[in-house]
Amino acid sequence: MEHRGVIEELGRQECLALLATQRLGRLGVVVDGVPLVLPMQFALDDEIVVLQTNQGAKSLHAPLTSVSFEVDHVDWEQGVGWSVLIQGIGEDISTAIDDRSEDRRSLAVHSWAPPPADRWLTIVPRTITGRRIRVS
Repeated sequence: MEHRGVIEELGRQECLALLATQRLGRLGVVVDGVPLVLPMQFALDDEIVVLQTNQGAKSLHAPLTSVSFEVDHVDWEQGVGWSVLIQGIGEDISTAIDDRSEDRRSLAVHSWAPPPADRWLTIVPRTITGRRIRVS
C-alpha cells in the first residue's frame, strides 16, 4: 500500500505555539559565500528567537545579516510531523544595555558551545512559515 503525505500550511500563531514546545533548532548563516547550518538550543521571547553561543562563525556572521532558523518535530509512530522556518535579521545583544536585551539574556538558554558562551544573538523575524505533514 502506498502512503501519501498531506501537507498543511500553518499560520503564524500556530508556528509560534509549536516553536514554544521545542528547545533545539538549526541556525543558518552564510560564511564566505557558503551556507552553514548549525544546531542550537534556543528560547522564544514572543516572536524573537534568543540564542547563546561563544565567539565564532555564528557570532561573527549572524549579526546584521539575513539568517534562517528552522525547528521541526516528527512523530514516526503517528506518521505526522511539522517544520517551522523563521527568516529574519540576526542581532548581537551581548553588550546591549536596554531592558529588553537584559531580559532576553536572562532566559533559560543552554549553549552547547564550549565556554565562554558569552555571546547572545537574537533573530528578528521577517517571515515565520510552517507546514504540518500527515501520512494519509
